[in-house]
Amino acid sequence: MTPVIRRARWGLPLVPLVLVLALALAGCSSGGGGPGGSAGTTTPAQADATVQSGGKTVQSAMHGYLTDVAGCANMSSPVVCLEAADRTLGDKIHAYANLLARHQRAAASGADLTKALNSSQMLANSLEILGEAQPTQANYNQVLNTFNIDAAITQLQGDVTTLGRSLGK
Repeated sequence: MTPVIRRARWGLPLVPLVLVLALALAGCSSGGGGPGGSAGTTTPAQADATVQSGGKTVQSAMHGYLTDVAGCANMSSPVVCLEAADRTLGDKIHAYANLLARHQRAAASGADLTKALNSSQMLANSLEILGEAQPTQANYNQVLNTFNIDAAITQLQGDVTTLGRSLGK
């Protein structure tokens, strides 16, 4: 069996998928309203601690994902393994994006917070779509060809690190 290659091929213009991604972005929280989501009930120091803790959690999840994905090539059904890993990480990154959206009072630079929020929303939604590509290599590759997961993970890892530095931790 050929190992699953996790490199994007940008040659396929899948406009409908891009529209699905854009619509899926609306699924992540963009504000602090709602039960338990109001940033007005926390101090900036509490928000900083929460964002810092969330950053450590999502960094650990991304590291675990990369380890899990490396083992998928040896599985009897690599695509099923990849889709499960994609869904799991997508859920964890969605939780991180929602945490960032709820903690706008963090002392971090607004630009750093926004950049981490945007990259986490994009990666989470892309992983969600990949996780539902259906268990065939052709379907998975068709979805994967529209988004470079490796580059998005590297970007989010850098954004989380920058955000942590911005918090002074």
